[in-house]
Amino acid sequence: MRILILLRDGSRNGITTYNRVLAQALRSQGHTVSIWPQLEAPYAVQALQALCLHPWSEPVLRHVVGRWGPDLVFVSHYSQARLAHRLRETLGIPWFACMHNGHAPRRLAQWQGLWRNCSGVVTMCQSMFNLYAAMADGMDQRVPVCLSRLPLEIPVGWGQAGYQANQPLTLAYCARLSRQKGPRCEAWLRAIALLPDAGGYRIRVIGGGSHLRQLIGVAQALGLEAEFTGMVPDPAPYLSDADVLAGAGYALMEGLVRGCAGVGLGFGGCWGAVSRDRLADAQDVNFGDHMPHQLPSDPEVIAQALSDAIALRRSGEAAEVGRLCKDWFDPHRVALQLVDFWSARLPGRH
Repeated sequence: MRILILLRDGSRNGITTYNRVLAQALRSQGHTVSIWPQLEAPYAVQALQALCLHPWSEPVLRHVVGRWGPDLVFVSHYSQARLAHRLRETLGIPWFACMHNGHAPRRLAQWQGLWRNCSGVVTMCQSMFNLYAAMADGMDQRVPVCLSRLPLEIPVGWGQAGYQANQPLTLAYCARLSRQKGPRCEAWLRAIALLPDAGGYRIRVIGGGSHLRQLIGVAQALGLEAEFTGMVPDPAPYLSDADVLAGAGYALMEGLVRGCAGVGLGFGGCWGAVSRDRLADAQDVNFGDHMPHQLPSDPEVIAQALSDAIALRRSGEAAEVGRLCKDWFDPHRVALQLVDFWSARLPGRH
């Protein structure tokens, strides 16, 4: 199968990570995958390529795409979906939408308008599946919706040492420190200050953004000795000794598969500690990022979640959660499911 993936840009974020990891898994299974803009290209080249991936460039791009001859086009952003929609009209190439997040009502209506020639929609958690399946049900000709999941590259040797009694635990937060996630980090710092043994933990904030300077000031005002890494190209070195990690999406997943105890702290608020019994529910809402309703996010609630997660780390249950997550986020399983979904909806592949 020949698969063309169109991205808005090459920014280091969850959508880019998703498509890069998925492409690697697909290639290992014998498929041909091309990502535009090319993620390995210099930034200036990526920017120029991204500029061309808009509907106005379709008369030129149709010749390039037609020569390459993909079986399908896979998109994650609205502008590229408009381009794929037009390529379907001019070249007949099937396209699939990958809906990572929710949108405002106006944008949702615009997406639904594009779906009239879309071959299928892919979602990564139950909450997003429910949203887009309901949209599909409201169409004259229903577009198929697939409940998939996020693929996570897990290098050989990933793992976390067992809990060592009497050793200070490292509490970490990992996210881009802007918009909703910056204030979430501030609430997390204030929650640590509420713990009865707050002075006995190592504290680490992984990530950069517009709130970074303010957060450093908050930690100092609370009397917390916290390490702020700033923006890093790879969080892995900073997760190697983390015991309890707060965050959502890929940021939290990378800690969970290492054996960190997790606290879901996403766009929707504080979901709580990720235990073995609650793991499926946590995955359904991407650890608090895709809640159908708002969750509390005050420091007192986060402090209780941290206490619960600390107990999971000390008991060894966090390591069991990590093993379950490695299976759930296995990129090869995700890729196989998507190929089945795509193939069933491509001409001549039934």
